[in-house]
Amino acid sequence: MLRKMKAVLAGLLLLISAGCGGDDRGGERFEIFHLETAIGPPGNDGELRCGPPRSACPGVVTQPPPRAFRYPVRASPAVTSEDIDRSTVRRGTDTATGTPFVSVDLTAQGRKAFARLTKEVARVGGRDQGWHHVAVVVGDEIVAFPEIDFDAYPDGFTDAPGIQIVATSSVDALDLVRRLRGESD
Repeated sequence: MLRKMKAVLAGLLLLISAGCGGDDRGGERFEIFHLETAIGPPGNDGELRCGPPRSACPGVVTQPPPRAFRYPVRASPAVTSEDIDRSTVRRGTDTATGTPFVSVDLTAQGRKAFARLTKEVARVGGRDQGWHHVAVVVGDEIVAFPEIDFDAYPDGFTDAPGIQIVATSSVDALDLVRRLRGESD
């Protein structure tokens, strides 16, 4: 499962489209954190949650998670709703694996913020000799937590125009698109 998250990160960062927006009207909040430094351990209390339908949750040994877990936020997010172009949010399917995903373009400022975040995550992971992760949050839910491989990306991702969030199913991808765009069912 964690190897799949590594593939998610590669997909997160290799989009071709260039974002230009930052429109926060109508959709749920979007944030990306350095998981190990900004988010506390799983428990019963906290501002963020993770659980079904997610196939994995940070710090939870049993996968898929048997229930929803809560996570305290210890630091501000590095990327926020202001750093994405909501008009570009769309779902897709990886042609090689059939895995559904959601694409989100970053604004120019979002690209810079994401580059700073991934560089920090890679460098701290390299220092600790362990992979660190980014936590992607939609609303109050951790929807993905891909790792940054400090050996492969020691400077993080310097100019990613967008991200891809791997969904658990086509229905989940559609739900994430609706939540990010602020659309009803």
